[in-house]
Amino acid sequence: MSLSLSSSVLGTANMMAVWFVIAVGISCCFEMTFSEEHNPTGSRPVTGDDQDLAGNTDDTVFNKPQHDTTEAFVGHLKPLGAHQPPEKNGVDVLDVVPGPLDFFDNYVKDGKPVLLRGAAKNMLAFKLWTDDYLRRTYGNVEVEVEEGKKENRSQGVWTMPLADYIDRYQQTDMYMVHSVPQQMAGDVGLLRCLQCGGFTNYLQDAVIWYSSGGTKSVLHFDSVDNVNCIIDGEKEFFMVDKRQKEHIDIDSPQGAFSNVDVDKVDMNKYPGLGRVPWYNVTMHPGDCLFIPYKWIHQVHSQGRNLAVNIWFVHNMHFDRAGCQQQQLQNLPEFVPLSQFEMASSGEQIRAEIVNIIDELGTDFIQESNMQLVSHNLDVSIEAAKELFSIMDVDNDKHVSLEEIYNCDMTDLAKFFPKEEVEKEEAQHDEL
Repeated sequence: MSLSLSSSVLGTANMMAVWFVIAVGISCCFEMTFSEEHNPTGSRPVTGDDQDLAGNTDDTVFNKPQHDTTEAFVGHLKPLGAHQPPEKNGVDVLDVVPGPLDFFDNYVKDGKPVLLRGAAKNMLAFKLWTDDYLRRTYGNVEVEVEEGKKENRSQGVWTMPLADYIDRYQQTDMYMVHSVPQQMAGDVGLLRCLQCGGFTNYLQDAVIWYSSGGTKSVLHFDSVDNVNCIIDGEKEFFMVDKRQKEHIDIDSPQGAFSNVDVDKVDMNKYPGLGRVPWYNVTMHPGDCLFIPYKWIHQVHSQGRNLAVNIWFVHNMHFDRAGCQQQQLQNLPEFVPLSQFEMASSGEQIRAEIVNIIDELGTDFIQESNMQLVSHNLDVSIEAAKELFSIMDVDNDKHVSLEEIYNCDMTDLAKFFPKEEVEKEEAQHDEL
């Protein structure tokens, strides 16, 4: 009886074990089928490590994260540019400064950067501007100083004598950013590529950038062209072609910059920065770099850092009458900046209107484009239409580039509040 009961119990237990195995098998099959439907390859989900190894960034991972995708973004929480190497066919490098016509045709007209190696090495500023020389010669000049070497557009600005700045800047987190004082302009040379063809009519500002190194700009663009010459130290540029602007979130449009942390890029917030092609430029003492208008860029400096840049309104035509062939052949290496005057504030207005034509991809604007003009220039549509009527000299309902360049800017400046123009001129973005 005892044996019979035990056999019965054992048989029941065996049957239960069989049913348990069957149930487990069905469950596993169901889970495999469910997994394959959501991952047809049958492989494990792609991770950031996989992407780093494969060099692959699938758009579906960027645009439609299903889970916590922090590691799926190559370059996430890393410095700007960590997402991929810079373009192999980089920025042109020239050992000889081109003449104005070549410079315009090959670089300015179509917005193409170029690095001019050693172009500033014979400039007086390059030869003379040690700390001791600047303290002795220009120590009483009042200069503007920014708090903090990592730019965030919210830090304080104050003035002090240049000598005081020189005594403090190596031990203090501050940065001198100041338009070249007239007393110092004779030491700064205008390169031969800018000496005729209309460039000197549209010089907007020349700025000194002076620090102990370690400065970092925001990611931004300028609405004017720029030639930057480094006197001492090094500068490292992250540059993006303006034709790739759809990848860059300029989330502070009034200041033309992005709020991205350039040291720890949040790819969840700025996913375009995970796929944008970019260019790297390293500047050494004596180098000059042409940065075309609207090119997005960020820069950090190393070592005692001293540079001068010249901003000028973007030209879409070259003034050949002002640049004769004989003159082109005899241009000096430099002309002192002190011999030139900066253009009026109205030239910035002209530049903005020309930029709109460039964006439209035409040679003119029509009255129907005035909504865009109103938006870009921050004026009413009525004011934009009046602007149009002033510029449309021949009343053909088209305003050509020639009409814009020939227009008296004093007629246009009245549409812009003086304080807004002054604010625009005072805003210095680090190069």
